[in-house]
Amino acid sequence: MKQGKLFLIAAVLFSMACRNTKKGEPDSGYLETTTLASNQGQATALNAPANNSGSGVIIFMEGKGIALGGSLLVQIDKDKLQPGNDYLVTLTATGAANDETLQLNFLLALKTGRYPVVGMSYQRGQQPNSQLFGNILGGKPHLTKHTINITECRDLGSNNMGGHRWSISGEFSELTIAAMGIMLMDKTKNHPKEIKIEKGSFSNLTFDDNWEEMMNKATESIKKN
Repeated sequence: MKQGKLFLIAAVLFSMACRNTKKGEPDSGYLETTTLASNQGQATALNAPANNSGSGVIIFMEGKGIALGGSLLVQIDKDKLQPGNDYLVTLTATGAANDETLQLNFLLALKTGRYPVVGMSYQRGQQPNSQLFGNILGGKPHLTKHTINITECRDLGSNNMGGHRWSISGEFSELTIAAMGIMLMDKTKNHPKEIKIEKGSFSNLTFDDNWEEMMNKATESIKKN
C-alpha cells in the first residue's frame, strides 16, 4: 500500500474517532501516525497514545545507554505460533542520532508475563556505511529462545472505534542479532558479524486491539467516498 493512501486511511480513522466522541462516548486519546524508515522501504504504523509522558525505549549496547522513540503495531497472530498468545506485536524503536532502528516482534495475551520474541532486527548509520542485523522488515515470525517480560499491561478503555486502547511496559535482555549476509559480503568494510543488546526496556507504549478492523473500516469509508 502506498504511503499516501496510508495517511489518508489515518485521516479517516481520526475523523471516525471524532464522530464517535461527539456521540457521547468518552475520549481516551488521539490517533497519531508514525512513519518508520528503513533501507528496504518504509512501514507506517498507527499509534494511539492517550498520554505520551514517560513513554519510550531505552537499550544498552556497546557500553552505553541509548534512548529511542517507540511505537507499536498489534495484530491477531494468524500463524498461531503459541496457543493462548493471540496477538503479534511489532515494537519499532528509532533514534535520529545514529539513524538507528530496532524492531522486535513478540507474542502477547493482553496481560503481564513473559512472551517469546518471534523476530528482531537492527540497523544503524547511513549509506554507504549503514549496518544491517537480522531482517529489517521482520521476516517470517518464528519462536526463538529470546523473551520479553511485560511488566505492565493496562486497559485504557474504549478507542471509540469498536475496540480498546492498551498501554504496556516491558523489558528484555541479552539479544544477539546476526549481521545480514549482504552486509558481510562487502569485504572493504570491517562490519561486525553480530550485534549484542545487553538489555532494554520500554514504557507506556500504546496500541489498539482492533487495528485491522479499524483499517478495514477506514478502507471501506474511502471507497464509499
